[in-house]
Amino acid sequence: MSNINIHFDTNLKINFNNKDIPQYIPNIFKILNLNPSSQINILFVDNNKIAELNSEFRGILEPTDILSFSPDFSGTYYGTEKIKKINNIDFPKHSDINKILIGDLAISLEYIKNQNENKRIIFDNEIKKLIIHGILHLNGYDHENIKDEKKMTEKQNYILNKIKY
Repeated sequence: MSNINIHFDTNLKINFNNKDIPQYIPNIFKILNLNPSSQINILFVDNNKIAELNSEFRGILEPTDILSFSPDFSGTYYGTEKIKKINNIDFPKHSDINKILIGDLAISLEYIKNQNENKRIIFDNEIKKLIIHGILHLNGYDHENIKDEKKMTEKQNYILNKIKY
């Protein structure tokens, strides 16, 4: 069974029912042939926090929908130089060393809400799509060029079609 850790930033003012996520993610792991005892940490944040993280780790000072932090695959830093170090995300530490950490996701609920104004079903589905997108990033998929973007989009759509939500 996978180890899914979900946390909400203390500044977040958007309520979200995350009860389906622990059942949803193991299906993604299964489709991707990941170890069923894999661990993933998800932090839901607001636009200010995601913009800080985006600036720190990618050099882009603007909010985004999702950031993926992989222990195995590095992302691209687009800034000219690193700005001062901000407070890092404090994902929970777990003593179960038999779990395999595939990575951490930070998702801005505010960003998603602004994109899907008051459409609850679309909001919930967009979060699920972003989780798939983030897990694909954590497993080496990217969209830095047209070929890679096509490959990642096809895989994301394949998973979406296999999973009922």
